[in-house]
Amino acid sequence: MVHDAEPHVMFVSDTVWHRYGADLLLADPTIEPVLLTSAEPFAEKTLDQITTAFFSGDVWPARTREMMISILKAKNLEWLHTFSAGVDSPVFQTMLERGVRITNSAGASSSSIAQTVVMYMLALSRNLPEWQRAQERHEWQQRSFQELSGATIAVVGLGAIGQEVVRLSQALDMNVIACRRTPHGDEPCPTYSLAQLHVVLHDADWIVIALPLNADTRHIINAEMIAKMKPGACFINVGRGELVDEQALVSALQTGHLGGAGLDVFEVEPLPTQSALWDMPNVIITPHNSATTPQSHHRAALIFIDNVARHAKGLALRNEITL
Repeated sequence: MVHDAEPHVMFVSDTVWHRYGADLLLADPTIEPVLLTSAEPFAEKTLDQITTAFFSGDVWPARTREMMISILKAKNLEWLHTFSAGVDSPVFQTMLERGVRITNSAGASSSSIAQTVVMYMLALSRNLPEWQRAQERHEWQQRSFQELSGATIAVVGLGAIGQEVVRLSQALDMNVIACRRTPHGDEPCPTYSLAQLHVVLHDADWIVIALPLNADTRHIINAEMIAKMKPGACFINVGRGELVDEQALVSALQTGHLGGAGLDVFEVEPLPTQSALWDMPNVIITPHNSATTPQSHHRAALIFIDNVARHAKGLALRNEITL
């Protein structure tokens, strides 16, 4: 079934339209764009015409508020596509409850985020922060460090990000085990269910959390689970901050039970200036920034363009989210 040729009013950023407008029009010639260009509010009449919106990576975080306020006011919105894989924000829940279709660009940022995980592991295993401090002091400071080869890494969550972390870790000759809600039997490494998380944590030198956030996974890494981790293990979170009881993590790092951490996400963002994590010499902080590459934003846009073509032809959309 082909959609009627009525105007398809699409709300996108000026950046997206400048780069991909021609491709979007090829996918659906009926598109009439409404562009996010500044913080100036749109007239109600304009918002009422919008039927599709694309929350793209170039908007986050600087213009997220302006775009989301407009999306919430677009009472005739039918479909929202987001560049991010995570849709745990209350905005997305509100849209779903209103009957708005939501799709995402899951997988677009897996390469970038997995490479950030490798960066954390290389930096922590070699104590790169200490080398940097010695460089600032102009000190020639040689020391030994640990290799990643032969170490055991537990990857908790086997979506696109987790699978790419597994692939890169295997390339580094690490022993890889994984954990997901329900193993499928075709995983690229020994894989356990979330009910066996404590077993996976007990054996790992490195723990990487790449789970989605929902009611079942909130604070899945708590004081009890951290206590089951091997003394000296290093912890990495590229999922959501709320997956972890942050105070329990801080305590384990302060006591030395955990050897270090690489953190891209936090319970409160931006991370409060008074957080003890900022001053820990064995913690690497990135400001929810592990996916921010031109390549990942481009891949996310390509998924949206493909979905626009599917929508125009009445086909099933990729990566549709349901309640």
